[in-house]
Amino acid sequence: MSIISRLFKVGQAGANKVIDKIEKPELMLEQAIRDKDKQIRDAKKSVQSCIATERQTKALLEKEKADKFTWEQKAEAALKAGREELAVKALQRATEHEQKLASLETQWQSQRQSVDELKLEIGKMSDAIAEYKRNKDFIIAQSKAAQVKKDIYEAKARISKDSSADDLMSRMKAKAERQSYEAEAAKEMADVSSGDALEKEFENFDGSSESPAVNDKLAALKAKLAQTES
Repeated sequence: MSIISRLFKVGQAGANKVIDKIEKPELMLEQAIRDKDKQIRDAKKSVQSCIATERQTKALLEKEKADKFTWEQKAEAALKAGREELAVKALQRATEHEQKLASLETQWQSQRQSVDELKLEIGKMSDAIAEYKRNKDFIIAQSKAAQVKKDIYEAKARISKDSSADDLMSRMKAKAERQSYEAEAAKEMADVSSGDALEKEFENFDGSSESPAVNDKLAALKAKLAQTES
């Protein structure tokens, strides 16, 4: 069984196993389809030649049939005219055509049967090549999908083996966090060590009292406490 036949007979899972053994399956499939197309073209030429022969035999058959009928008519005419001897000769000629007719009939029937069988085979071959062409894209897609999957797994394997990038990112992140903490600590120390604390407190004091709403709530709370105590 040829490789192309195997490819189109195996199932989806089996197809991947066969494809893995082929370097460029799409090229082999294309070549196989071209070969099949050529086989069909050559077969059609052979069938055409057989059809031409069958048609030629059929024409000879019809001619012998017509000649037989003609000589039979001549024999009848001669007999009517009282020319019995001539009628016999005409019948002899008609018999010759009848014998040829019988032989040609057998040949023609055989040729016609062969042509019908060849046409049927051509039809089967055409159906087969059509199926090949339909499945070609599926086989190629399976091959490419398998290759992509293989490339992905190989890339993952390479990434897992090379952790230098992850280590560098981790170190940079830790360094950035440390610098942030150091900056906050420096700011805190600067606030503690710079200037008079009392002066800073007055610098932040804007001279405004608490809001009226807060004062009202404070007065109400004091009054409530006073009532409770009394």
